[in-house]
Amino acid sequence: MVLMMEIDELSRADLARMLGLSRARVTQMLNLLKLPEELIREIDELGDYWDRQLVTERQLRNSICLVRH
Repeated sequence: MVLMMEIDELSRADLARMLGLSRARVTQMLNLLKLPEELIREIDELGDYWDRQLVTERQLRNSICLVRH
């Protein structure tokens, strides 16, 4: 996403239109890239299961709030 924005000089609104998402959703996704490496590793270690969603967005939001405070 970030690379698309940099190469094509897109705003978040432009990218949202291109991807069919809301601008807020694009902002949320880009903010995930700003998480500390340690937290990203912890999330990655939780695994990725195709038959069920292991980590929900709500859980991630709670973790992000803890990091920010």
